[in-house]
Amino acid sequence: MNEKIALGFHTCVDYELKWDTQVAEAQIRAFDIHADELKLDIEVDSERAIWIMSLAHLQAGIGCEMVPDTSKMCVEFANHFEYEVTLGGTPTRAGIILDRLGYPSVLQTSCYNEHVKRLMPPGIRILPGVGPEQNKIYPHVVLQCHKGVRIQANDIDFVTPRENRILISRDEDSLHMPVLPEEFGKMIGGCEVFLLGSFSELLDSEVLRDRMEKTKSLLSYLPEDAVVVMEDGCYVKKEFRTYVHRQLAPQIDVLSMNEDELQQYIGKSIDILDAKAVEDAVKYVCRNSGIRLILVHSAAWALAYGENAGIMRAALEGGVTMAATRFRIGDSFTVKDFEQTKEIPDKAEGAAFCEQMRESLGDKICCIPCKDLSYVEKPTVVGLGDSFAGGLLPGLLKESRLN
Repeated sequence: MNEKIALGFHTCVDYELKWDTQVAEAQIRAFDIHADELKLDIEVDSERAIWIMSLAHLQAGIGCEMVPDTSKMCVEFANHFEYEVTLGGTPTRAGIILDRLGYPSVLQTSCYNEHVKRLMPPGIRILPGVGPEQNKIYPHVVLQCHKGVRIQANDIDFVTPRENRILISRDEDSLHMPVLPEEFGKMIGGCEVFLLGSFSELLDSEVLRDRMEKTKSLLSYLPEDAVVVMEDGCYVKKEFRTYVHRQLAPQIDVLSMNEDELQQYIGKSIDILDAKAVEDAVKYVCRNSGIRLILVHSAAWALAYGENAGIMRAALEGGVTMAATRFRIGDSFTVKDFEQTKEIPDKAEGAAFCEQMRESLGDKICCIPCKDLSYVEKPTVVGLGDSFAGGLLPGLLKESRLN
């Protein structure tokens, strides 16, 4: 086949919840949750705990990924809302976007069930990571909320400071993340770009060690000049994140993360418009991860830091444009919508930040402001990072890198 972009390994079934403030407030009262209980990091051993963590992150304006003790809790939480069934996982959603833009890809999945069969576009050639008998659905519940929503029940009373999304799942397929080096290796020998999703959901150290060895074996099938991008994540077991980076650093060209993942990595919150704080943060990640090029995408800008950062310009522009297109249009975007997004003016604060970064770091930084989408009344906030990845990848093909 002629695919130039390979993707692996995360595929999941998303339940995209439709936000309902009345539902949230009713559940606060039903579970008798109070303001002093809202904590960002607790054991997720009940549906009540899911609500506590979700509310804490919505109040703080921080995205969150949590793994409850059972998948049943995720379903029970979701059933309070109306929702749409979609496919998720960064490599999978990126592949769907690539298909819409006219780029075929090849993907090894981590699950294979009725929804994957029904919703996967024909432009993605897939290798199922599991056998036909392993077809149970473990939903990834996506709670998204707009900026400026007031939540008021019991003694809880706050207004959400930004658009946000909470990810809730207990997915046995994702927890074991199959990697098929020989089978998938035979399919990627002609690929120029490989997007490697996060291993953030793995909880067992032995499973993680095995998947690292298999991933290293798989990546050896790529051409020497292929670009490997690893999309990072907010790891449930934070020490696993360091382990993954160290294991794969020799074969990873670009480590990509969002603003929440950057702040988790450095262990503190920063103002994403504070150029000095962001500079210190990306230097820290570069120094400690061992990966040569660090990419960070935020609500105001996207940047690449490291050697030859300038080769990332087309990729960053594609990522920013695609994320903005999804933000304003949602799943139903067209290529025309994507092209029209390019004409939207940049955020003034993002442009000022990028200029400061260029003055400080010169050719070690490539920084692109995000689009000014303040006029969008009903944005889509789920899947923006995945959309960024999908828009990023075409800009890393040889033809784009040489221009």
